[in-house]
Amino acid sequence: MENENHEISDYSFLTEERVEKHFADINILLLSGKHIDHKYYTEYTVLESYEPQWSIFYSNLYRLNLVSDISDGSRYYYLDFTENGKGKLSDTSRNKELTELQTLIGLTLLDMYYQKYFDEEKIIYWNDIKTQILESDHQEAYKRILFNDIRASYDEKEWNEVHTKFSKTIENFDKLGWVEKQSGRNEDLVFEIRPAIHRLTKLYQEELQDFSAFSQQLKNDEAQ
Repeated sequence: MENENHEISDYSFLTEERVEKHFADINILLLSGKHIDHKYYTEYTVLESYEPQWSIFYSNLYRLNLVSDISDGSRYYYLDFTENGKGKLSDTSRNKELTELQTLIGLTLLDMYYQKYFDEEKIIYWNDIKTQILESDHQEAYKRILFNDIRASYDEKEWNEVHTKFSKTIENFDKLGWVEKQSGRNEDLVFEIRPAIHRLTKLYQEELQDFSAFSQQLKNDEAQ
């Protein structure tokens, strides 16, 4: 009997009808940095059904690790590059860097995810973001970085600039599968935070332990 632990070294699974049909979509999504969860039901189930084979495929051909992670009871898949980038505050040799602003917004969304922990869908509106900036425990850090000034209120022009910053970052996070933009809504900035946003807890363990120090360092770097 063939050893059950024998490493899978051939790619015959690629000829399976389900895999062949969806291979291009899966490969493009993963290599673009997408985190695939059950929202991508077809791609997710094909990955799940042939997980060991996919893992060997990406390891051998791309020197990448196919990671199966679980957050908040939801599983998702992504490719882990040999050098995982976090942002410009991390090791400069790392890959796939986030900007300082994207880092801040990502950690903000992570905080908002926990605030909606018991909601089945973590839907975020622009007003939720404004409330987070003005009233959360980290409001001084948010104001200092986003507005360059700590005040009780800001004018429409200032808020529009912050709105633009968030909108651009949400576009990027949607491509990563960390959020899912919502269509058919009356507002222009509505999205669902997906469980894959927890990837940030692995990338930013030290920063999350002392967010105030991290945000101050971020602001200092921005001023240089």
